[in-house]
This record gives sequence, structure tokens and C-alpha cells, in this order.
Amino acid sequence: MSFQKLAKQFKKVHFIGIGGIGMSAIANILSDIGILVQGSDLNDSKNIENLKKRGIKCFIGHNSANIDQNIDLIVTTSIIKDNNPEIIASKNNNIKIISRADMLANIMSMKRGITVAGTHGKTSTTAMIAVLLEEAQKDPMVINGGVINYYNSNAKMGNGDYVVAESDESDASFVKLPSFIGVINNIEAEHLDFYGGDFSLVKKYYMQYAAQIPKDGLLALGTDDIEVKNIYNQIKDQDNITTFGLDENSDIFAKNISFSPLGAKFDAVIKKKNLIIKELSLPLYGYHNILNSLSAIAIANYFNFSENLIRQAFSKFAGVKKRFTKTGEVNGVTIIDDYAHHPTEIKTTLRAARDLVKNNKVITVFQPHKHSRVKDLFSEFCHSFNDADIVIVADIFKVGQEIKNINQEVIIDGIINSGHKNVIKLNNKKDLANIIKASSNKGDVVVCVGAGSISGWANELPDKLKNL
Repeated sequence: MSFQKLAKQFKKVHFIGIGGIGMSAIANILSDIGILVQGSDLNDSKNIENLKKRGIKCFIGHNSANIDQNIDLIVTTSIIKDNNPEIIASKNNNIKIISRADMLANIMSMKRGITVAGTHGKTSTTAMIAVLLEEAQKDPMVINGGVINYYNSNAKMGNGDYVVAESDESDASFVKLPSFIGVINNIEAEHLDFYGGDFSLVKKYYMQYAAQIPKDGLLALGTDDIEVKNIYNQIKDQDNITTFGLDENSDIFAKNISFSPLGAKFDAVIKKKNLIIKELSLPLYGYHNILNSLSAIAIANYFNFSENLIRQAFSKFAGVKKRFTKTGEVNGVTIIDDYAHHPTEIKTTLRAARDLVKNNKVITVFQPHKHSRVKDLFSEFCHSFNDADIVIVADIFKVGQEIKNINQEVIIDGIINSGHKNVIKLNNKKDLANIIKASSNKGDVVVCVGAGSISGWANELPDKLKNL
């Protein structure tokens, strides 16, 4: 099916949960195709604002009145349940309902798909690959789970042959995406509420994803991760695999790594070409971002992009919003917004902050996300803050049902019992600026981590500190 046929088939599409970062990206693409797009969400947000600026109608709140007879298609997510009033109204009106993943798969089927899978780093890696292809003048379509600063958007139409998309393992839908090139950064126990608490099932889906990459495509595997390495060991005879990591046994690896206020610098070694790209600069912090960049280099190697092109793309990569994003600096105290909401992500983010500030303080503001995630990974969360001098803990951001005995106080006690003695309870977000002012000095960094409303706090905090 062509985009023209898609636009003829579905003249008006309604998104339930349009404010979600992944949903808004697809809504933008469909709007660019020429489809009339509208949608609803429970809350107003920056994403909703941006959609409205593009002329996309957005309703706040889910209501059966939002569903009219002219709608040809409903796009929804696994979070939306059958008792949602818009789902009920759609069924009553015999309107076709599909998942976000199915809509994305339909779009991707019209181009050659490059997808990024894994527990961590998908958004940044997708963005790096997109910028790389952009600088190579391949004009890719881009559908990402975060706003790419290079585009100032989470989506780009693109007229080239390739679509670069972040996949979603939260509901196993990443195996639905037609992928010519695939990346697996890492695999950890996450979203276990969907997988029935069975981590082995998670790994089976990743194996399926790996097996679907065609022989003439590329499967880039981050084999520093033990679970990804286990997959590699089962399929390593395939000719379409390139491994990457900090381990020198990888096909592509980084060495001579250093960090400065300007970001990371390292040598990238591409074994099969007997090539070393010396002193490659990346305007980002942390070993995790070096690993992300190595997967992009693996794709550059597949396309035979030049060393100069790789340097050029990396120099223009300005990161992704909510991924170690500086929101301001007040009296020498730097405020960072980061989407980290899994223990490994938090540890990685705080390690990057520690590398940046050296002997000054790292102050973490932590808003736990989802009661089920806290329950499944409770011990891991409690041991995630070793690189933080002070941990400020907010209440859990609610997504779905609450769980008895999983609350803010239990998390605080757990962090203290794990050995961290400087833990502060945040009773109200209005108290945050005063706590930061009393706790910080010039040269310190405040890192706000979480996937809920905390990003708004991080963006408001510089002005609030200035007004104290």
C-alpha cells in the first residue's frame, strides 16, 4: 500500500491517548500524509500543544462525544482498556480499531525499516541513526519516542527509502515491525506486568525480533549485555550480524574514552575494515551514550559511510529532550532533566553526572513511575543511588492500579536500608526549590529522574530557584 492509498482508505483517524510521545509521532506522520487527524488524552501537555500548533484537533478527556460518524479508524494503545468510553462508542459505530504498533507497521511496510530495540537507550540511539542518515542525504522518515533536538520534533515525514523508528517492548509489539536493519542495545527485566512476570518470555520475543532481520539486512547487537550476548551465541553463524560494545572482542568497539564539559571523546575501532576513527567527539555524557553511538557506527559501516560523514553527523547531534537535558543553571548549580525510570537507567544517568561534577555534589530528585514497576524492581531501585550524595524522593507517579504496601515511605526506607543515609522525602513539589537551595552549592548538579510529571518540575526549577 502507498501513502496515497492509505490517505484514501482512512480520511479521518482518531487517536485515543494522542498526547503520548509515540502516539503523537504517528499522528504527525499521518497528518503529513494528508489524513485528517484528531485525538484525545486525559491531560494537556507539551505534546498536545505541539499537535494543536500543527492544526490537529485534541480533546482533553476521553468521551464518547469525541467519536463522530466521519471517523474511519481508531488508533489506540495497550494502556487503553475495553471500558474506555471512546472504545465503546467506536464499537457501537462499527469503526475499525487498531493498535499503535499495527499503525506503525503499516507505515513502515512502505519503506525499509530501521528499528531500535532494547530496554534502555532506544530513543537516543534512534535519534543518532536518524541524524546519521539525514547527514548522508538519505532523507529518512523518523518516528521516535522523544523529541530529537536536530529536528525539534519526534517525527519527520522524509521522502527517502528508509524509516527509522523506535520500537516498543512494553507490549511485545516490536516484533510486528518490518525491520530490514535492527538494533538490540540491551535486555533486562522490564514491563513484567505485561509478560506475566516471566523474564524468559521477554527474551523469547527478542530472539524472534533478531530472527526476523533478513539475510541482506543488518542485526547490530550490543554484546556487552549478557542477555544480548546469549542471543548472539545462539545465532552467531548468521552473516548479517555486527556486534558492538566496549569489549575489544566486539566487531566495533570504543577505546581511549574521556569526558569533558563538551561531552565524550573516544576512538572507534571497526575490526573488519581494520579502521580506527581516532578522537571521535560526541556532545553527550556517559558510557551509555558511547554504546548508543557504536550501534549508529555499525549502521554507518553497513552503508559504507565515510569517516568524515560519521564525524559530521555526531558533531550535529544535539541529543534528545529529557535525556540528560540541561534545563538551566542558577548560582552555579546545574539542573538536569532525564527520563531515567528503570534502576539501570538511573544508575547510568547518575554515573554520567558523577563523571561530570567530579567532587561536587550530585543531588537526585526521584519520582518513581508505576507501582507495578517499583514492586517488580524494588531492590534494584533501592540500590540505584550510589553516585548521588542526596536523594529526594517524590510520591509514585500513578499509572494503572496502586499496589498495597508499595508507596513513597517504603521506597525511602528501602534506599536508607541499602546504605544511603541522605534521603529526603518530598511532601509537595512546591517544596522542591527550597530543598534544593538549602542543599546545593556552586558546582553541584541536580538530576531529576522519572517518566511522569517530573520533567515539568525540572523545567520549572531554574526560575523557581531564581525567585527565592
